[in-house]
Amino acid sequence: MLDVVVGFALLVFWIIASIYQNNNSGLKDIPNAHFSVPYSRLWLLSIRWRKLENRSRIHLHRRLGPVVRLGPRDVSVNCIDEGVRTIYSAKFDKDATFYHALFDQTGFMVTMIGNDEHRRRRRMLAHPYSNSYILNSQTLDSTISRVSRRLREVMAMWASTGTAVDVYQQAKCCMLDVVSGFLFSSENATDTLQDPSFENDLTTLAKAKTKNLHVRTSLEGLMSFLTSLFGGNVLPDADARGRWETRHPTKTSSTASLYDHFYDSFKATDPEMSLNDMASRIAVECDDHLSASHIGLGILLSYTMYELSRAPDWQRALRKELLTLAEPSDQSLAHRLESLPVLDAVVTETMRTRAPCPGPFPRVVPDSGCQLVGKFDIPGGTVVSSSAWALHFNPIPFPSPEKWQPGRWLTADENTLAEMRKWIWTFGSGARVCIGTHFSMRGRCILVVASCGLY
Repeated sequence: MLDVVVGFALLVFWIIASIYQNNNSGLKDIPNAHFSVPYSRLWLLSIRWRKLENRSRIHLHRRLGPVVRLGPRDVSVNCIDEGVRTIYSAKFDKDATFYHALFDQTGFMVTMIGNDEHRRRRRMLAHPYSNSYILNSQTLDSTISRVSRRLREVMAMWASTGTAVDVYQQAKCCMLDVVSGFLFSSENATDTLQDPSFENDLTTLAKAKTKNLHVRTSLEGLMSFLTSLFGGNVLPDADARGRWETRHPTKTSSTASLYDHFYDSFKATDPEMSLNDMASRIAVECDDHLSASHIGLGILLSYTMYELSRAPDWQRALRKELLTLAEPSDQSLAHRLESLPVLDAVVTETMRTRAPCPGPFPRVVPDSGCQLVGKFDIPGGTVVSSSAWALHFNPIPFPSPEKWQPGRWLTADENTLAEMRKWIWTFGSGARVCIGTHFSMRGRCILVVASCGLY
């Protein structure tokens, strides 16, 4: 009986404390996603468990406005001005709990929580990803030319034999062959268009890392305790990892690769760093770039093919535009991509409707607090986040947002076009915008040219 009384008293105390805390919280004026969110994160955890978070954010923001409360100290933001531009500035650090649970290892750029350490690492790695470097990179030119040629060869084979093709698998293979060549030189690039099992091993490892992701990022403390108690292996397929690490022995490169640049940057920053330590740091950076690029860009490339297959008019319009070009392997092609409005419209609209990294991407409000949309004062320590999907499916900048309509990018006036581009958040924004933005756009556009220009 005493246990029941004590339990009931604790419950009453928790309810009173939660109500008091909410009434004195700076978040009390923000619309609630659910009646329980001021007092508990259970509702937020439930939609994450059911994998409904991004879809829920879209509907919540349409109903409740640009700022919505998701938990006692969790806020979702779905506007650019006085929203995204505020919380993704250099003053807001990443949420350590989320990102350390997201990745099985830390110490590389994406996992760096503080903006200062991230800025230093980004400065070391950024030059080969600059637009000027991408446009003039002989390594990337030779790699894309080789992959484009190989893609045309296998597409001709598929067409002649009537072979059923897994477009997503082949899109990932294309992007893996491009990314690996850029990272390690064309001599050391993969050739997964010929050997898809190589890409399968990498995807197996990537899936193992993200297994039960929604649980690990929401209940990081509990998962750490259970792992220490029962053990755990984030890479359970040892055979896949072994095959990945032993394939393709390193060959002498005839052109500068990103690996060479990373080595020079780490060496210049810390001349006393041991070779083993340096190799480990470069390896985790390369692994992150390789995994993120080939899967994310593979998703975008496959959905571009998917949408074009459903829209024959746009397929014909794009092919007509591409027929004005020289061979896709022409190294000057990269400099002419911006003069292809139909290609730009198709690529941009696919990025809007099929963002491969929908988010959310949490940030922690600094101790000084901040103000959102000119009226909500957010206290320090609050976790704020935005979702690319919620931004891209906002009906104000994008009428009929669920529809794939490349024409919206061709018929809009200058002001409307600028407003729509402002809302495209595929690569993030601010101090931590995706370092590979220019590389991603060039690689994917040229592969679209190579495939759609042929058929």
